[in-house]
Amino acid sequence: MKVSLGDSQSAVYTLPLASVSPAAFEAPDSSGNRLVIWARDKNNRIISSANPARRNGTVVLYVNGLGAVDHTPPSGDPAPQQPIANTRVKPKVTIGGIDAPVSLSALLPDTVGLYQIQLTVPAKAPGGRQPVVITINGIDSKAANLPVQ
Repeated sequence: MKVSLGDSQSAVYTLPLASVSPAAFEAPDSSGNRLVIWARDKNNRIISSANPARRNGTVVLYVNGLGAVDHTPPSGDPAPQQPIANTRVKPKVTIGGIDAPVSLSALLPDTVGLYQIQLTVPAKAPGGRQPVVITINGIDSKAANLPVQ
């Protein structure tokens, strides 16, 4: 990296970059100012305190930073619908500290740089707001809250 300002330039610095940096998108919950993970249920409704994720139910998380995919679109182009651009490494997801089986990890078709993780909420997941952590290549995301019923 080199910084230029007018005719002045800094020295060149080498910055280490990680190949992954998982993070869930968050949005304000309708019940207050706390944040919840941006997720949808099988009926495409946003998960919230009013519509919590159900145990054994399918949830899609919208995330970024999952790294390389098997069908990389050109830079700046939307992800293809077919073939789907699956991540080369499947992330591990926990809800309330319990592993949530991941059935899909891929770029979301027709978007640029947005990933989706489809998972099943564990039957033994605790109820209430539960921390969700995404791990890929040994790197953990910041915990985000997911309401579970």
